[in-house]
Amino acid sequence: MRPNKRTQQKVVKVYTCFNEGTVGILSEIEVSITPGIPTFEVIGLCDSVIRESRGRIQAALISSGYSMPRGHIVVSISPAYLHKSGSYFDLPIAIGMLMASGQMPDLIGKKIYAEGELSLTGLISGTPGAATRLITLDGVKADFDLIVLPESEATSVSITEIEGYLISHLGQLESVVTNEIKSYKSVRHLSEDTSDFDLDFSTVKGQPKAMRAITIAACGFHSILLLGSPGCGKTTIGNVIRGLLPPLDSKEMADVYMVKEAAGIGNDDGKPLALTSVRPLRRIYPGVSSTRILGSVKTNAPGELVLANHGVILADELCEFPIATLDSLRMPLEEHVVRRQKDGKDLIMQSEFIFVGLGNPCRCGMYYEKGNKCTCSPQVRRRYMNKISGPFGDRIDLYAEMRSISGEDMYQLTSDKKANQNEMYREMVSNAWRIQRERYQGTGIHFNGTVDKVDADLMRIPSNVQKHAAELSEKAGFSARGYIKLLKVGRTIADINGLADVSCGDVSEAAMYRYR
Repeated sequence: MRPNKRTQQKVVKVYTCFNEGTVGILSEIEVSITPGIPTFEVIGLCDSVIRESRGRIQAALISSGYSMPRGHIVVSISPAYLHKSGSYFDLPIAIGMLMASGQMPDLIGKKIYAEGELSLTGLISGTPGAATRLITLDGVKADFDLIVLPESEATSVSITEIEGYLISHLGQLESVVTNEIKSYKSVRHLSEDTSDFDLDFSTVKGQPKAMRAITIAACGFHSILLLGSPGCGKTTIGNVIRGLLPPLDSKEMADVYMVKEAAGIGNDDGKPLALTSVRPLRRIYPGVSSTRILGSVKTNAPGELVLANHGVILADELCEFPIATLDSLRMPLEEHVVRRQKDGKDLIMQSEFIFVGLGNPCRCGMYYEKGNKCTCSPQVRRRYMNKISGPFGDRIDLYAEMRSISGEDMYQLTSDKKANQNEMYREMVSNAWRIQRERYQGTGIHFNGTVDKVDADLMRIPSNVQKHAAELSEKAGFSARGYIKLLKVGRTIADINGLADVSCGDVSEAAMYRYR
């Protein structure tokens, strides 16, 4: 039976994207208007933020010179089986209502993408997570006829190759349709920023083993643990490492910006969030929760490990952390991703970082000092160090002991003119990274420290070197994982030395940095 014209539905479609952690999901919004008592219904497993959009949209439409459509309005947001939240649905819903009510006939039949929060006066604002959504939109490569975005999301747009319209008020939609506003074509770009907060390597005195270990860690993206007495310079060395790392490339810069923007935080220097090539340095301390470290399952907000992606995470006073908190780091250190579960789904976030742990070797901290200065009993010392469980410690690539520095070194702390050594070491790290990226090209691996399974042929580790590493591991009581780490750290040392093949000497040096 043919429906009566008075009861025919007017259904239009508009597309947007919503956040699921650090992943964006393309969404289709259908708007239906039928005659009847004026109502506004949103369906599709949406929370109160989306359901409350009626008030914002109605006021924004009227303030912008449009009228609120009359009749029964139904807004369906798909995929209907996924929970959705966010005020960025405001603008696409408003555009759908204008199209369905005949107030924007020129848009009928066009494939439109939009996002943005509406104020009561019609102003359009950007929302957290825009970079995640726009990177998803850029990757979909869908053939949209029109892309409308908030003007305040210009920085997020600039890390993509999206061509669209940036507007700040709902009333500007007419100008978009008539091409009075020029579209914005973004191009990926890299800013050459430097951090004014990084310490120079010349500030480290009297710690040759720790300095060598931190250099190897930077060159191969290895995790490292520095243990030593109070005041010997552990924190200084830990804060030096970021200054040794080359700047982010354009892809890494986009990744870092996306995660920070999703978390709603600014740059490390306290300035408003902007594109920067400075690698992230995140710090965690005793008492930090596992939720803060791994991220919130409830809100899908990224944690410190994800915020440290492509950079450094610094854990001070490591032996004061609860055992459960340290053990929560085990899988991210091994897999270089953070895995969480929500609604029966795995949420996987990239987390490739250099872990730098700092701590004392005992309760009083003097165990490594000469002259038997330690006042801890063997039982107290063992109990203190047991915070670092075997499985967690086995995942650390490099260990270095540190002792109090001599009087001459103390004098040099204040008397020496600070030389710019970071630039020299950054060049060394850059060369090592170039070698590794050429070696692992096409494999998805970037650094020796992130290799999951050692390929002796690819990594050019001769059989006699493998046997030497196995013998060292057996004598020292290293596990199979420890043996693999000897080979990976040895490969990094060979890269620093410019050697094509790993030598027995490289592996022997790597063994010096294994915890016994």
